[in-house]
Amino acid sequence: MSRKKERLPTESVEEFGSNPFDGLVSEGLNSLPTNPSSLASPKVKVSSSDKLGKGERLEVRREKSGRGGKTVTTIKGFPSRISQDDFKRMLKGLKSRLGTGGGWRDNQMEIQGDQREVICEWLSALGFRPVLAGG
Repeated sequence: MSRKKERLPTESVEEFGSNPFDGLVSEGLNSLPTNPSSLASPKVKVSSSDKLGKGERLEVRREKSGRGGKTVTTIKGFPSRISQDDFKRMLKGLKSRLGTGGGWRDNQMEIQGDQREVICEWLSALGFRPVLAGG
């Protein structure tokens, strides 16, 4: 025969003695923003010296084929006048802004995930003319 287990009470438990967030109310930090657009990422700001584009058309495309079902955003059509150092700097800035991985393959930039809207905004700020291509 098994031993009887001691049951724990499930009635309402008294509240804790102090709330660690009480100090925030006195500081005026008790309310959250109600407008979700205020939480959106800020617009891209690029100085005029950092603008690499001169209105060139770049194709921004979402692709899944040949990647095991993973979605990537590809950008192709960069002009040949842009140096490798500029490409690396652009890729690093875009990856850090999006918080994703990416790289270069077959003369096109690949960014992990479906990031087309943010990439188009970023490319426009750099002086390019991004075009959503494909599906």
